Amino acid sequence: MTTTEQSHIHVKSYFASTVPDAIEVARDELGADALFLNSRPAPPEALHLGAVEVVFGVRADKRPAEPPPAGAAAGVEDLRRKMDEIRGLLVRSAAAPSSRNRARLVEQVLLDAGLTPAIAAEIEESVTIRLNRRFVPEISRARKIPARTRKLHGLDPESVVEETIEEIESRFSVKPELGRITALVGPPGTGKTTTLVKLAVTEGLLKGRPVRLISADGERIGAAEQLRSYAAILGVTLETVHAAAGLGQAIDRAPEGHLVLIDTTGFSPALFESVGMSLAMFLAGRQNVDTHLVLTASTRSSDIEAAAKRFEAFRPSALIFTRLDETDSTGTIASEAIRSAIPVSWLCAGQLIPEDIKPASRRRIAGALVQELPGVLRSAA
Repeated sequence: MTTTEQSHIHVKSYFASTVPDAIEVARDELGADALFLNSRPAPPEALHLGAVEVVFGVRADKRPAEPPPAGAAAGVEDLRRKMDEIRGLLVRSAAAPSSRNRARLVEQVLLDAGLTPAIAAEIEESVTIRLNRRFVPEISRARKIPARTRKLHGLDPESVVEETIEEIESRFSVKPELGRITALVGPPGTGKTTTLVKLAVTEGLLKGRPVRLISADGERIGAAEQLRSYAAILGVTLETVHAAAGLGQAIDRAPEGHLVLIDTTGFSPALFESVGMSLAMFLAGRQNVDTHLVLTASTRSSDIEAAAKRFEAFRPSALIFTRLDETDSTGTIASEAIRSAIPVSWLCAGQLIPEDIKPASRRRIAGALVQELPGVLRSAA
């Protein structure tokens, strides 16, 4: 242990195997008035004293002070302000040695769950900051830290999982809502037609709203007939159009109070360039049309991102993800929702109508990403 003195403050280093252990020793010796200043890995020459070093400061003279001379009060206040700034930096710092000892386990679990590397790394750093915010108040209190909180860098695995879920949830939004006139767009094979029918049932018929279907899929053979069969089963009106102008007229003919759902062509990159842009310009220009982009959760994040960028011309207000039954991960969902800053509206996990569609939930998406985290943390503790 080393001691120095500057500006009437004793600064003293304590070495131990963990940060909480070093803090206990410091508190026992210096008392409740001691101020936690910093923590870091012990330098090589001091490793025999402990793996970590914490630095505390305490006033050199604790006797009642005489009234300071004129002008001295400002200096005292300045010193206090600087100390407060140091405390604030500690709260925001993501470089605590105990966090390094965690070996970026949160990041690794999120990568394994399918989150993109950049987003996983950002969440790791933010979770570290969140954990430090929990940890520093413990440091500033004049009491010993319970032994159970020493299992993992001062916090138990359950706290790490909780902070990770909250951090993921803070990075994207959900909005399970439909406009009165809603169009579904997306690449081919994403399940737009089946999803449209599910929404017709759950958001229309089951809620007592009359439904009107419009098929604007003039490219896929038999697309209108498939939707016609569904319309007949549900007992709702179906209108088929083949151009943007016809779609506009069909929308205008729809009675007020009807839920109007529009099925569109699944545009591949080549088809999008040749005929998709005119529909994109039409839908983007109609303020009364709510466009949802349908993507498959089982697709790789890079492919999802490429498709989403292609459909930016439609200006979608929400994302719908299908085929959750074909993947164990929600990594692609979270990655695209975070990257695009577009809310997620519905999640589909099968072909059953209407059972296999649920309103999007941040807790469901975030929770699925960290299923393996508790076990990983306990193994590393």
